Amino acid sequence: MLKQGIDTVVLGCTHYPFVIPLIEQIAGPRVRVIDPAPAVVRQAARLLDTAGLRNLSIAPGVYRFFTSADAFRLAQDLPILLGEAGSVQPIVWKGNDISIAGVGRVHHQVE
Repeated sequence: MLKQGIDTVVLGCTHYPFVIPLIEQIAGPRVRVIDPAPAVVRQAARLLDTAGLRNLSIAPGVYRFFTSADAFRLAQDLPILLGEAGSVQPIVWKGNDISIAGVGRVHHQVE
């Protein structure tokens, strides 16, 4: 892509923001790197507000993480990746069903 003269890279994976500095270093100063995560967060906030689900408390929250990968490994990596720790639960996503270990199916129709 660099040989073709790209001028912009739009990140399309939840893991890429962790390596933005590396992408910028490889791409060079003439390539703009766009991280859509802030826009996704703003949209999520709008949806929570519309549904009346935003937590407006000033009390600190409790972090809970879910992964379809290795929960133990994610728990080990959280302090490195996010500077946070928390409960990590494995999930299984099959078709339109999402199951959380120990909880069972939590959502039937994924849109």
